Amino acid sequence: MGPRLTALLLLAFAPPLWAQQRIDGFDAGVDLRAVAASGARSFLDGGLGDLRYDPQHAGARLGSVWLDYHGSLHDVVHFVADAVAYGDGNRYPLDLTQAFAEWRPFPMGVWRSRLKAGAFYAPISLENWLVGWRSPYTLSYSAINTWVAEELRTIGGEYDLDWLGRQRGYPWQLGLTASLYGWNDSAGTLLALRGWALHDRQTTLFGRIGAPGARLVGGLREFYDNFGGGPGYYVGANARHRGDLELRALHYDNLADPTRYASALDKHAWHTTFDSAGGSWTPTPHWTVISQWLGGDTCVGTAPACYQFSAAFLLGSWQRGADRLSARYDGFQMHAYSGAFANRNRGHAWTFAYQRDLNAHLSVSLEELRVVSSLVSRRFVGEPQALAENELQLAVRAEL
Repeated sequence: MGPRLTALLLLAFAPPLWAQQRIDGFDAGVDLRAVAASGARSFLDGGLGDLRYDPQHAGARLGSVWLDYHGSLHDVVHFVADAVAYGDGNRYPLDLTQAFAEWRPFPMGVWRSRLKAGAFYAPISLENWLVGWRSPYTLSYSAINTWVAEELRTIGGEYDLDWLGRQRGYPWQLGLTASLYGWNDSAGTLLALRGWALHDRQTTLFGRIGAPGARLVGGLREFYDNFGGGPGYYVGANARHRGDLELRALHYDNLADPTRYASALDKHAWHTTFDSAGGSWTPTPHWTVISQWLGGDTCVGTAPACYQFSAAFLLGSWQRGADRLSARYDGFQMHAYSGAFANRNRGHAWTFAYQRDLNAHLSVSLEELRVVSSLVSRRFVGEPQALAENELQLAVRAEL
C-alpha cells in the first residue's frame, strides 16, 4: 500500500478516534446462504463465469460478515467506514470497502453543499442505497453495479452543490457533482477480459479483485493499481421531483495513459471513460421502478487494444409490510474494435427475488438468477464460448 493512499484513508478513518464522545454507532451483520449453481467456473476461482458461485462452490456458503461505522462531529462533519469479510481467501480476512469523511455545512437559503474525501463509491448506482452500499431489492446486483463494485472506487475528493427548490415551493431539487481521484488506472481490465458479471461481492480496498482466466491475466490483481499518472475525474447532475422521482447522469474518465507501463506491476494502465444515466420512480408507496444505462470504452497498450462496452437494466419491486418481491432484466455487451485480442461478450440475465423481514434484526431472501451469455475468451481456458448459467440462493441475514 502506497504512503499517499495510506494517508488519504487515514484522513477519512482516523478522526472518529479523537471524536470518541460523538460516535453515532456501528451496524453489524452476517449473511449465510445455501447455494445451488450451474455454469462455468467463477472468475473468483480462475474461471470466466458470470456468477459469484459455481458448481464447485455450491452448498452452504458465507455471503458476508459486515461492520459499518457512522459518526459525526458538531452535526456538520460525518464519518463512514464500511468493512466486510467474505471467507473466500481474500487477502485480508476483514477489509474496508469504503472509508471517508464528509463535510455538510448547514444550507444557505436554497443552496446546500457537501465535500467528501477518502475512498467511496461514485454516485452511479440507483439500486445500492442501503448501509454498506448494499441493495434492498436483490442479493445479486445488476451487471452495471456489479462492475462498479468490482473495479470502481473514488479515492480522492468529491464536491456536491444542490439547489433546494422545494424550499421555494417548487417540486424539484437539482444537484451538480464533481470529483478528482487517483489509483484507478486499471479499471476496465475485467470488462475487456472477462466481460460483464452479476453478483454482490464488493472488492475491498486492500484485497484482490480475482483471477478471471488465470492464463489470460497471470493471477490476482490489486484493486488500487497505481501507475503514477495524474488524477481522473467525473462530473454529474441529478434531479429529484418531490419524493417519487430521481434522475441521474454522470461522465467518468480516469485519464489514464494507456502507454504507461509499471514495471513493478508488470502491467499497462487502462484508459477508461464512460457515461451513465438512470432514473428511479416510486409511483405508489408499494412500487419502485429503476432503470439505468452505462456505456463507454477502455484502451490499453502502446498500440492500443480498445474495447467498447455497454449495459442496461430495468428493475421492478413491490413491497407491502414485511414482504418484498423484485424482478430485474439486464442486457449487456462488450467488443474489441482495435488490437490483436478480439474479445467479445454479449448476453442478458433475469433475476427474481423474494425477501421477508422476520423482525427488526432477521430476514430471509430467496433469489433465482439466470444468465445467458457468449464470451470469446472462454475458449482460451477450455470453456464453452456460449453458456447458460443458473444460480439459486437462499439467504438468512441477521443484523444488530
